[in-house]
Parts: sequence; C-alpha cells; structure tokens
Amino acid sequence: MSETRETKAANIADTAAIAKAHAVYTSVALSLYDVIMHGLSNRLAWRCPTSRLVELYAQNLSANHLEAGVGTGLFLDRAGTAFDRLVLADINEHCLDRATRRLARFRPERRQINLLAPLPPDLTPFASVGLTYVLHCLPGRMAEKLVAVDHLRPVVARDAALFGATILGRGIAPNAAARGLLDLYNKKGVFNNRADDIEALTEGLKQRFRTVTIEQDGCVALFTAR
Repeated sequence: MSETRETKAANIADTAAIAKAHAVYTSVALSLYDVIMHGLSNRLAWRCPTSRLVELYAQNLSANHLEAGVGTGLFLDRAGTAFDRLVLADINEHCLDRATRRLARFRPERRQINLLAPLPPDLTPFASVGLTYVLHCLPGRMAEKLVAVDHLRPVVARDAALFGATILGRGIAPNAAARGLLDLYNKKGVFNNRADDIEALTEGLKQRFRTVTIEQDGCVALFTAR
C-alpha cells in the first residue's frame, strides 16, 4: 500500500512539473519565441547557433517525419525538406497551433501527446523522429526523462534516425547569460536540467540504439541515434 501511495504521489508530482514546464508557451510567448530563443539565447547564452540546429535537421530529416515537441516549427520550416507525411506531436495546444499554421504547406497531422505516456497505438513507424529542446524541460533525472525515448522507439522505423538537441545543466562552462537563464528557468520550472550531463544522455541512448552520435556545442548536446 505504501508503494502505491508513493507511486501515485510521484505521478502527481510529475504531472504538475510537466504542466509547469509547458504552461509558459502561450500564444503571446510563442510570438516572441523565435526572436528570444532562436535569435538571442541560442547564440549568446547557450552558444549553439540556431543555424547549427537547422543543419542537424537538414542532415537527418526524411519525407516521413514525426516531430516530438514542435516549438514554433522553425527547424522544419528552414531545413528545406519536403514531406509526404508530417506528424506534429506536442502536449501544448498553442505550440501545435503555431507550428501547424507555419507548416501548413505540408498538410501536417497534429497530435496532442504527453511524451512521458505511451503513444497512441495507431501511429505507424517514421523514417525520422525529431526530439529537440524537449528533454531539458522534462522532470526527473536523465534516466527518467529517457522514458520519452522509450515511448518513441516503437515508431522509429528500422535504420531510421531519432535526433535532436537538449540544453545541459551540468558538465558545461556557462557564461553569465547562460547562468542567469538556467537559474531563472529552473526556478520557474520551465527547465528541469540541473543534473543533465552529456555522459548520462550518451549512456542512456547507447542502451537503446545501435548507433549513437553526440556532439556538445556550447551548453547544448546534439544527438543522432539509429
């Protein structure tokens, strides 16, 4: 009985943490997101320019793609890839609204999904899956965050790529801007990445995939797993 109560308490805590992490992404906030995050923070604080992330997409995207955590859809918009099938999955409706409008030329399918819960059974495999700037928002340590990857694995086709990026909180040399943002975002619950380091991410992905490539650019880990 005590284990059941503890499990329920943990689930409630996780649900609250997830809600807190994505509540900031209102329609108003998203109208400023590309300027603040992709125009300023990536370059000045995280020291991983947005062009580097767009390059990661251009190298790994397929015509049959699932984007797990859509943001504003900027990477898909800029990567220069055409899609036969594009599914946008996110827990936040505002993100889905904005990305769907931005990528309307591809006629995307949208799914409101919590990546820490099993995916809907009707999703068939994809030739590429993007998971960018999601893990640093999820609650728990890296081993707990990678449950999201476990849920995505059944829809990653054989020899397909699961790729993305996450902002690290440990094993980095943050400048003053990065330290300030890490303190602010973790205090507000937008980030939950104080214990996230590249070693835990690498180990977790290697336990799940045959081939894993990870690079650190500033405070950001960029990964590709097949």
